[in-house]
Amino acid sequence: MSIRVRFTANIFEGVGEHEVDVDVEGDEAPTARQVLVEVGEAESRDLSGLLRTGQGGSWSAVRVVRNGRVLPSLDVQVADGDVLVLFPLLGAG
Repeated sequence: MSIRVRFTANIFEGVGEHEVDVDVEGDEAPTARQVLVEVGEAESRDLSGLLRTGQGGSWSAVRVVRNGRVLPSLDVQVADGDVLVLFPLLGAG
């Protein structure tokens, strides 16, 4: 199973790539969280600042969009060919 993960804005700067393809082994569909953890572990990409979870299991520093729709939680299963895009949260005050 292959999942594409795209990075935008300052997330790209921290990772050093615009996108990566993640090949997931096994019979069970992984969750978005599992895919993103694997991305962080592969080639020592620095996603540690994004891995903090907030309420509802979403990452506090980013919004994750799967195939054009915001994920309500990172515990949603993904399917072969899905595209996950990470957008940083912006705030003003």
